[in-house]
Amino acid sequence: MYKVRLKFEKKEYSSYISHLDLMQTLQRSLIRAALPVKYTSGFNPHIYLSILVPLSTGYQSEYDLCDFELTQDAPPEDLIERINAALPHGLKALEYRRAVTPINEIAWCEYEISYPCVWSPEIPAIFEKEVRILKHSKRGDKEVVLADYARKIVFEPTEEGFRCRCILRAGDDPLNPAYLTDILRFHNYVSSQDRPTYLRKSILDEQLAEFF
Repeated sequence: MYKVRLKFEKKEYSSYISHLDLMQTLQRSLIRAALPVKYTSGFNPHIYLSILVPLSTGYQSEYDLCDFELTQDAPPEDLIERINAALPHGLKALEYRRAVTPINEIAWCEYEISYPCVWSPEIPAIFEKEVRILKHSKRGDKEVVLADYARKIVFEPTEEGFRCRCILRAGDDPLNPAYLTDILRFHNYVSSQDRPTYLRKSILDEQLAEFF
């Protein structure tokens, strides 16, 4: 058996594929790629596959990870080429390795948020103070301090508006970058009609090294 950890990107229209549909898309692509994948047992067997850090629908990613198992001890040499030939437009396999690093070592995600809005030099000052947000989760709502969930929040102007580069908590208690947009909307720097673009740049461990 060989457990594959595949790094892939999800861009353009593929970013609007829901989490469950993305899993089905990847499973079907592995079948079309004719890989010796391992199936679950039971009445409705399907390919064992997990997406390590699922994204909200509409978010793009340069750094997505999924795990699946092969029934042989070594992967085919052309594994990446076979997967890419079967993936739909917007999804692209980048590289793979044997999955040995425990997923509980995932601690942070790096994002880039692009805003088609008017830049103001007063925006960074909002996040230099203590900011409290009402964080939603399946466990319920709780008020938290933003700084406890962020290692980096940097804003900069662009030709189209402005951009935020941030590193936010992942793992068991993640922070969605949409909370930063909510803060900007509260301060009237982003309107309800504005549609920022969210792009995940990397998945990181506690020491901010790339998790793979």
